[in-house]
Order: sequence, then C-alpha cells, then structure tokens
Amino acid sequence: MEKVGLPADASTLIYLAKAEAFEMAWRCVGRLTIPPSVWRESVEAGERRGAVEVARIRWAHEKGLVIRVPLSSSTARRAREIADRFLLGSGESEVLALGRRGGRVIVDEGRATRVAESLGLVPISTLLLPVLGATRGRLTERSAIAMLHRVASATGARADVTFLLEQLIRRNPR
Repeated sequence: MEKVGLPADASTLIYLAKAEAFEMAWRCVGRLTIPPSVWRESVEAGERRGAVEVARIRWAHEKGLVIRVPLSSSTARRAREIADRFLLGSGESEVLALGRRGGRVIVDEGRATRVAESLGLVPISTLLLPVLGATRGRLTERSAIAMLHRVASATGARADVTFLLEQLIRRNPR
C-alpha cells in the first residue's frame, strides 16, 4: 500500500464519510493524503455548517486512514499556478500539485479530472475505489459491491453507472 497516500479532494472525504467507508477505502488504496485546503473545506467549513460527516473524517484522521500534509513552498506555488491557469478551487489545485507525473489522484469534479489528465496524472473517482479494491484482491467481491452501493448512494451516482461498475467487480478474476 501507499506509504504517503493518494492525494484526495474534499468530495472524496465527504463521500467516504457519508458512506462510512474509510476503512474499506484504506484497503483499496491505502492512506488518503489531504492538503490544507481540502481539510479546511471538508472539516473546518463542515463544522461551521454542522455537517455530520465531519466526525467521521476526524475519526479517519485519528486512525491514520487520512493524513494531513503541509505544502512545501514549491508545491504551494504549483497549486496556485494550477488554480489560476485552469480556474480550479484551491482544494483540487493542491491535490493536483501533490500528484506525481504518472501517479494517481482522487478527484470527483469533472474539470479537475480533465486537468489531472492534462498534467500527466491518473485521476480516480471515489466511485472507482471498490473496483480497484476488488481488482487488487484487497476486497472480496461481496465487500466491493457493498462498498460500491454505499459510495454510489453517497455520491448520487446514476443507476446505470453503478450497474456497470458492479459488473466490473463481478468479472474481476481472483
């Protein structure tokens, strides 16, 4: 599993919290790396709104499933450049700035996905985590499908997309 973790955006944290799926996500891809703006957006702003998922995000952080990372000055500068050039929010920009060329990042916003690809990153949707877990042999078919359904509910995924992902999990050779 990843030692540092995959950079993930605020949507990922919120969806996994709503789905109560942090432990399953950890089995799929390891720790999630959270830059400062993502923490502010998902936790600090969530607390001000009274969002129930904040307690689950804090729990995942305490358990080491989610790690907060500061940005070096060069990474912060790169994040600002990405934000300005591609009109992205600070959270998505910081996640992309943390990514390494050819490496994965977890983003759920359409523009951030396209920008990630243009920067040579591999964007992964939160909804794909159960498929990765099953493909890597880290989740059983049953666990992966259960996670998929929980995350699909949290994300508001369309039924046809959920069905296609479920078929990918079922076809996965073990």
